[in-house]
Amino acid sequence: MYSIQNGQSVLVVWGSTPAPETFQNMIEKLRKLTGPLGNVRVENVDRLTMGSHPTSSFDIVLSGVIFPQSISHTTELLGELLRVVKPKGRIILQEVTVQNANGTHLKTAEKLQSVLRITGLTNIQEATLVSLTNAEIQTLKDLLNIAVNVNVVEIQCQKPDFEVGSSSKLSFAKQSPQVQPSVNVAAVWKLDDTVDDDIETIDENNLLDEEDLKKPDPASLRVCGTTGKRKACKNCSCGLAEELAAEGKPAAAPPAQTKTSACGNEVFAA
Repeated sequence: MYSIQNGQSVLVVWGSTPAPETFQNMIEKLRKLTGPLGNVRVENVDRLTMGSHPTSSFDIVLSGVIFPQSISHTTELLGELLRVVKPKGRIILQEVTVQNANGTHLKTAEKLQSVLRITGLTNIQEATLVSLTNAEIQTLKDLLNIAVNVNVVEIQCQKPDFEVGSSSKLSFAKQSPQVQPSVNVAAVWKLDDTVDDDIETIDENNLLDEEDLKKPDPASLRVCGTTGKRKACKNCSCGLAEELAAEGKPAAAPPAQTKTSACGNEVFAA
């Protein structure tokens, strides 16, 4: 019965007053399953929040599973059931549903599953129909004051594996990732590690010829003391201009010479 095991703690939540014999038989079955080390508590839905049950005190909660199934599982009620059940504990509920909720205060089976998800329950199983006699169906319709066809469905779900209201500190500081080197990785990367033995490579001794190995003439490396380049300045007096002219490179243009005409005006000559 509901996979209840010896030593577990079970809470039974009921709505409208059930038949005394039915109620007593259910409680006796549960106590036999839980054994002397277990615990079975019974609470009316209207007094559930007044029971002062400790947080996470039950392994299984059975809500509305005793005829007549008159409990409407609102988000407030489910929140309280979620509080009292242990992490990874199960909640098994039964509720009257309709095919179309238009004009009624009842939910469809799909709506009931949606409410369970919104509340934060997990592992929500598909709704299964509860077998009732025609007389029991009519009793529920009279009790709920509705005329449309109804069904009773049962859904099992689970509390997440953490406590309601639990929190964890988040760190937004930037941290350098700690990368642990693999035991199969060499301590130093080498170019040889990327060379495939099947690929033909160039002999490094053939990359330079004799001309490349000759040392340059120090005179050819002389630069102008003014420009810092191998280019003579305008009034070159170090001899670089003559050296460049001998090499066939253009030297800096000499400064323009001026002459004075008979009228006193300056005439520029190239």
